[in-house]
Amino acid sequence: MDSRKTERLKLIQQALQDQSAIHLREMAALLDVSEMTLRRDLNHFTEHLRLLGGYITRVGSEAGDYRVADQGTRHVEEKRRIGKLAARLIQPGDTVFFDCGTTSPFVIDFIPDELEFTAVCSSLNVLLKLQNKPNCHIVLCGGTFHRKNQVFESSAESGILDSVRLTWAFVTAAGVSQAFGVTCFNFNEVEVKQKVLRQAQQRVLLADFSKFDTVRTAHFASLEDFQYVVSDKKIPRAYKEAIQASGAQLLV
Repeated sequence: MDSRKTERLKLIQQALQDQSAIHLREMAALLDVSEMTLRRDLNHFTEHLRLLGGYITRVGSEAGDYRVADQGTRHVEEKRRIGKLAARLIQPGDTVFFDCGTTSPFVIDFIPDELEFTAVCSSLNVLLKLQNKPNCHIVLCGGTFHRKNQVFESSAESGILDSVRLTWAFVTAAGVSQAFGVTCFNFNEVEVKQKVLRQAQQRVLLADFSKFDTVRTAHFASLEDFQYVVSDKKIPRAYKEAIQASGAQLLV
């Protein structure tokens, strides 16, 4: 197997670390190859990967684990676009916080392997992605592990974040509302989200169109707290106007 195929295998396996399946078309776009080329590759990767209904999955994963509607594979095309746009903001030497949530790993996918940067994270799904970036120095906020959202929580996190100066904070949300602010599902995420928003020079909200006009349980910020909002082209017009009126930069 030539080196290019081997590298593509590695990238596909990385993409499947935090989700159970990825569409062939989306993976081909990420690798910058044709779908036909990727199909031929998969014929050589049969020990590791399989193609099921147009989706690439890992060999050995149970059929019952494959649900396209699962959170990890919901709105994947939009999240991948968001990841590509957000990754362009990172420059050599930057210190970047990557929030928990299923959008953050897509940002990491698009960071060039040769880029040297420091990453700060507090969740397992993000850590698994970052460890594959050879020139990334990782700072993990550890503590008690919450399986539901893969977050590490500890009072010591505040101390770690106090000593770090962030260039960028990429923050995810489960709900964005003009009336009720920016929200998430779990209260154990709130303290860290608010801390990094205070610490970062540049604050970036990552949210696909489905998050807008939605309110979840735990409030942690207002839309005006962000200098950038990275979304997709389906973002409601009212929110486009509100973001622009606040002085933030909208990337879609």
